[in-house]
Amino acid sequence: MKLWKKLSGMGVAAVLMAASNLCINASKVDGKMLYVALTVTFLVEALKLASCIAVLVASPPTSRLWLGWKEAMYFAAPALLYTIDNNLAFVILRFIDPATLSILWNLKILTTAALFRFVLGHKLGKLQVIALMLLVLGVITSQSNHAVHRGVQRVVNGTTSMAAVELDERTKFMLGIALVALGCTISSFAGILSEYALKKHPATPFFVQNGYMYSFGLLFNSIGLLASAQTTIAANGFFDGYNSWTWSVVFIQALAGLMMGFIFKYLDNIVCVYTHVVAMLLTMLVSILFFAFELTLEFACGFGVCAISMYLYHMPSPGDATAPCHGTATSSSDEEYEKVAMVSDHSCRSSDATTVGSPHRRDTLRDDDDEV
Repeated sequence: MKLWKKLSGMGVAAVLMAASNLCINASKVDGKMLYVALTVTFLVEALKLASCIAVLVASPPTSRLWLGWKEAMYFAAPALLYTIDNNLAFVILRFIDPATLSILWNLKILTTAALFRFVLGHKLGKLQVIALMLLVLGVITSQSNHAVHRGVQRVVNGTTSMAAVELDERTKFMLGIALVALGCTISSFAGILSEYALKKHPATPFFVQNGYMYSFGLLFNSIGLLASAQTTIAANGFFDGYNSWTWSVVFIQALAGLMMGFIFKYLDNIVCVYTHVVAMLLTMLVSILFFAFELTLEFACGFGVCAISMYLYHMPSPGDATAPCHGTATSSSDEEYEKVAMVSDHSCRSSDATTVGSPHRRDTLRDDDDEV
């Protein structure tokens, strides 16, 4: 894959991610979401699954259309986590604004780094540790002058109590922080499991793999609807409270999901982090222009520190410049992509060369893919 294609994919994904948060915020009526969030994520999963099926129907037949149950189950865990994570975004935006969420969501680097270190066994270089410390500093700085959200007023007995409003907003903000921390952890787990599942069998077509993942996602969202919103939907209807912004959220999140699947399949989680940085910048700019988000000195400085942290996090450590790369966390994203591309190309050539061979040979190749 050429660099411009790689950057184009990142840019498109970043625009979609930023637009999703902004459209969710715009879909509110008098600051409230009148629709059931689970119905949106259900439609998103259904639209993504329909897109995969449409592509597969229009494409030449493939022998990898049906996966074994063991391979298929690799997509169940990330689908469950994404179901929780996608619905959690609606809840978080009830407590904090989109620009603040985009800044705080970069704490995902901390949880991702922790999972890489303690779950996958990857080590972090000194420069990466410094970058993580800078990230924490940047987030704290950006929120050090957090003010009461504009337009929020609490009327008590016909009078406005600013102290009560400030206390209520402080409580909402702290709850939002806790939800962001939970969301970052879930999102990191989902990203790691998705990348592992998509790359474990590189010869399996992209839309086949994602079709299985979205099928599980649709199943889990259906269970969520039946468990928590069945009464509300039966009383008011499935599309109650929907407006044009809500439908925009459905289509944008479906496209964003497909783009993120592409990144996990052909790139990696590090590129995903870069995408979040661009989305953060876009969300902040649009929030300033259209949502009256106040650009304070603290926010600007914190944003700058976060951006520097992102840059340093992905630079190779001085001691690793001449070290051989064996898939460690300190290797650059370009090197990681080249390795994945080589594995994918080799597997695809092997699969094509043996389609007319014996069943025993095809089984052997499938086992080899498992070992990759």
